[in-house]
Amino acid sequence: MTKFLTIHDVEPGSPAARAGVSSGSLLVSLNGRPVQDALGLRFAETAERVELVWRDGDGTEHRARLEKPEDLPLGLEVDPLKMRACNNKCAFCFAHQNARGMRRALSFKDDDYRYSFLNGNFATLTNLSQADMDRIVEQRLSPLYVSVHATDWALRNRILGNPKAPNILDQIAFFAAGRIHMHTQVVLCPGINDGERLARSLEDLARFHPFVQTVALVPVGLTQYREKLPVLKSPDPEYARSLLAWAEPWRRRFLKALETRFAFPSDEFYLLADRPFPAARTYEGYPQLGNGVGGCRKFLEEFQRLARRLPLTVSPCRRFSVITGVLATPILEGAIERLNQIAGLTVELIPVTNEFFGGSVTCAGLLTGTDLIKTIDRQRDRLGDAINGLHVHTST
Repeated sequence: MTKFLTIHDVEPGSPAARAGVSSGSLLVSLNGRPVQDALGLRFAETAERVELVWRDGDGTEHRARLEKPEDLPLGLEVDPLKMRACNNKCAFCFAHQNARGMRRALSFKDDDYRYSFLNGNFATLTNLSQADMDRIVEQRLSPLYVSVHATDWALRNRILGNPKAPNILDQIAFFAAGRIHMHTQVVLCPGINDGERLARSLEDLARFHPFVQTVALVPVGLTQYREKLPVLKSPDPEYARSLLAWAEPWRRRFLKALETRFAFPSDEFYLLADRPFPAARTYEGYPQLGNGVGGCRKFLEEFQRLARRLPLTVSPCRRFSVITGVLATPILEGAIERLNQIAGLTVELIPVTNEFFGGSVTCAGLLTGTDLIKTIDRQRDRLGDAINGLHVHTST
């Protein structure tokens, strides 16, 4: 039995409202085809001519032929997307590395190609049916963000903890043939998918350029809650320096052959290695900004530009505390120093150690409220009533 989407709201004055659609109706079809979900609605409504069929509350079916600009939506709000669950058991998945007793939502493992397209979420593509793959090509759901980790089929399946995972290269070949663009990532686990295995992954993925547009090299993140999980190593400064030295010749080679650097180490590797970030132009438009690639360089460039407009003095006097994770501290120190040159302004940088997840988790985005409160309480006696503002930095 076909399950129709419920129309929860109709925007006043929209094409659907003018056609007489009311909230509570069921969306039967658009252009003669049933609509799977909210993303399918967005795809179908981009046509200039739309045949809309809906069923009102008493079961009466209505039909309207609408003409509109391509970029004008019909004005329908339907059932939200229900996120698909992941069928892998990755050894480094954060859902498996949470403390006991945390809220259930934090244990849900998502792996959904639709959110990959909509929001840039990374998906492994291991739960796709052929119908899903055909839909991606038909509806031009591009770009996709794909967690590869390794192109060696057996190694990837071991990393994913899923012996039935499909061959990622076959999937990428299918999407490349359908002219779907992809941004990929390799979460590097020292001694497992680096070295020669990483070289093979880069070579395999480069064969599909320009449809595979980038490969982000990201360090594995490990918490202190790893009961009954495989033993993994966290990258240390020596590893980070070695990785960056290894990656740079590959980037030069790709630039010459493909006119792109193709492989992009994440900011965390540069911070861990205490190495300067590459120039802004080398990030080639920051296509993997949301994956921790280039955010620090972008911040430095933007702060330098905005610093020219900073005032010489502020009145009344102000004091602020900038709270961040340990990782971002070196990036913010220069900006804090510059702000403290403004007469009447005092800015203090307060790094927070992640005691909840463990000291190896150093990015601001994974700080918990517990650690923030502990750190603020420790500073309270010293800062006292001088605290009159708080900025929490969570971008690194």
